[in-house]
Amino acid sequence: MRNIARNSLLILILILVPRLALATPVETIETYHDRLLQTIEANHDTSDQARFDSLSPAMDAAFDFESMIKTISGGYWRKASPEARDALLSAFRRVSIATYADQFGGISGGSFDVKGTRDGPRGLKLVDTVLKTNNDSVIMTYVVRDKAGAWRIIDVLLKGGISELAVRASEYSNILKSGGVDALTTTLNEQAATLLKK
Repeated sequence: MRNIARNSLLILILILVPRLALATPVETIETYHDRLLQTIEANHDTSDQARFDSLSPAMDAAFDFESMIKTISGGYWRKASPEARDALLSAFRRVSIATYADQFGGISGGSFDVKGTRDGPRGLKLVDTVLKTNNDSVIMTYVVRDKAGAWRIIDVLLKGGISELAVRASEYSNILKSGGVDALTTTLNEQAATLLKK
């Protein structure tokens, strides 16, 4: 009888703990912002490669890179082999983090102001944010979704509506048409290498 009661309590704990630990969309974005700013501040005068290494854990925790590249590559992803998918995902992750490492290298004293969250289509949440720097203010909206019990970023809308995902899909479409997943993987790795030379 004690074993049954103990097992029942264990099951209840396992069910409840993930729900209690699930951060809200705003909390997820604020945690990401904190890590991002700490990393940028700590690596302000270092190389893009150093910032890349420091940024990687925060971005891996915040972004759903797999869903992003699947959306961008569409049918090409579905037709690709598991090995080709892994290589493309790795290249996309690398160029995404390298881009942030390069773009944020010149920012000093920046801050994020989260304005709130809105409901999006198909269970998505939209987190409205303003990035304030010494010289400018950038309006952005994070598109996040619940994946395996955690809110993850799947797109960033700039200036109120320009989808980063849509822009990339447009940029990559000709490469996919001419050379498929392998050609895009090569291009992304080359872009990342160029960014990380600085």
